[in-house]
Amino acid sequence: MNIATHGIGPTAVVSRQWWVLSVVAVASFLVLLDDTAVAIALPSIGRELGLGLSGLEWVINIYTVPFAVLTLAGGLLTDRFGARPVFLGGVAAFTVVSVLAGFSSTGAMLLGMRAAQGAAAALIAPSALTLLITSFSGARRGFALGVWSGVGAAALAVGPLLGALLTDAFGWQSIFFLNLPTGVAMLILAYAALPRPRPARRPLRAPVDVVGLIASAIGLFALVLALTQTNSLGWTSIRLWAMLAIAAASAAIFVVAERRSAAPLVDLSLFRIPNVAAANVLALLNLAVMCSVFFFLSLYLQLVTGFSPTRAGLVLLPMTVLIAVLAPLAGWLVSHVGARVLIGAGMVLAATGLVLLAGVDPGWGMWRLLPGLLIEGLGLGLATTPITTAAMQQVPDERSGIASATLNVSRMVGLSLGVAVMGAVVAAHWPGDLARSAVDATAFTTGIAMGFWVNAVLAVAAAGLAIVAIRAPSRATSTQLPNPQ
Repeated sequence: MNIATHGIGPTAVVSRQWWVLSVVAVASFLVLLDDTAVAIALPSIGRELGLGLSGLEWVINIYTVPFAVLTLAGGLLTDRFGARPVFLGGVAAFTVVSVLAGFSSTGAMLLGMRAAQGAAAALIAPSALTLLITSFSGARRGFALGVWSGVGAAALAVGPLLGALLTDAFGWQSIFFLNLPTGVAMLILAYAALPRPRPARRPLRAPVDVVGLIASAIGLFALVLALTQTNSLGWTSIRLWAMLAIAAASAAIFVVAERRSAAPLVDLSLFRIPNVAAANVLALLNLAVMCSVFFFLSLYLQLVTGFSPTRAGLVLLPMTVLIAVLAPLAGWLVSHVGARVLIGAGMVLAATGLVLLAGVDPGWGMWRLLPGLLIEGLGLGLATTPITTAAMQQVPDERSGIASATLNVSRMVGLSLGVAVMGAVVAAHWPGDLARSAVDATAFTTGIAMGFWVNAVLAVAAAGLAIVAIRAPSRATSTQLPNPQ
């Protein structure tokens, strides 16, 4: 339900819209920041809590896995109970468990709180996107989605920099404690500003698709776990392929269950809405490219060039700033130019930036990287928001929760897949253990360069998919969208 139907004047509607956007953007920033900022603090966490390399890997993975696994359930709750209560509950839970994570005195306690953070994030992500979709329309919706996308991209790159600054100044615990004042402020603002929609469209006593929930949870758990473990297990590992086989079998069971269920978790007809299926694939490819570039360039700058974590974060800032600035503009341009053109052009530019970065050698510093980073940021900034717009613009409000959840799952899988594929390419050239052996700068850089070529191919494939599969919404469909004017 659009907030304009609450009987308040146009000025009040616009004012409330921007408060909604502010709250949702900050929440999304925190959800992504807590993953990337913690990664830079892993050495300090390991020393204080006695965690080895495997335990430190799980500090990251145990957040990502429940986030991906439970996001569909978060979408179901959003559609059933409304985006506002689910969002408030997710932010409250995230704030509480973040504080508990900061007080962790053992590795086991920290891992448990990180898992709880991931579960809370699975409530925040789909409800936040639903709040934006139902609060804005037309060019304003595109701009709002652009701000949301830009803030998310900024969190991915600013996270390591902020994490390094906080850890150096106040200890790794401060990364988690930062969520307390921010979370409380968000809850106060959200309670006052978020729209109070009509009760959910589904009756509260409607049957729950238990088989779909279980199959999706097992399948996503196996898939994301497999992808996050590729570097430690290796692509020839029987355990890895067993997890992928479980994921494939669960996916097949899920599809059959959804077709037969009277109240499916994901109505598969959702993917017959123009652009939904293609945009989910594009979201996966887009985040796979973005996150692998952030992650492996950060490693290159620290392990090969000898930059500090703070300096490495600063080198990546030009790319991040471009994404953050261009994403809202791209959202506004969708209604004027069309999502297909922006996604296609953006991914071609991203591929061009990757080709430039693929020339990297051990002697490169900030200035040699800068042209590729700027073109990469320009491309990703143009493409990211239109992908979200294309996925959501024709989805009815009553199905926006599960549609948002599906898009977020695609992004989470893309994040894990991008790092896994890039990691496999790098490992093929330098199979050493970062924790136990010195880096062979030439071999490691060669692997990163080859990984950028692989990502360039993925970006070109994404551009082709956008041109072929993304369509402009029909005029009839567009008139059905809520209008806050």
